[in-house]
Amino acid sequence: MQHDLPENIFSIDFPPTKAQANNKGKVLWYAKGHGWYSGWFQSPYMGDTSHWTYAPDDLCIEPDTIDTIRKAFDVWVKTFPPDSLEPAALALLKLGYVAGWKRGQS
Repeated sequence: MQHDLPENIFSIDFPPTKAQANNKGKVLWYAKGHGWYSGWFQSPYMGDTSHWTYAPDDLCIEPDTIDTIRKAFDVWVKTFPPDSLEPAALALLKLGYVAGWKRGQS
């Protein structure tokens, strides 16, 4: 069932060319069981890849680091059961999360 595939998709039987890639040379590939992923237009793709489509151009806009960390933390916290974390525990988790994020960036 491919109801989540857009109309402007192309079979991998007709691979993309450089002219069809975005400004970074990438297209969007679709693999069963995985979904959409970004990859180079000329590179090998993962198994079960059946289609590709155009990827939007990279606007080269650096994301706001503070906003990125906050959003990532909010997504991660939602993996815990609702109301399972007290405010003090949440504050400690956020300190550790931000410190780990910054360490990973250096």
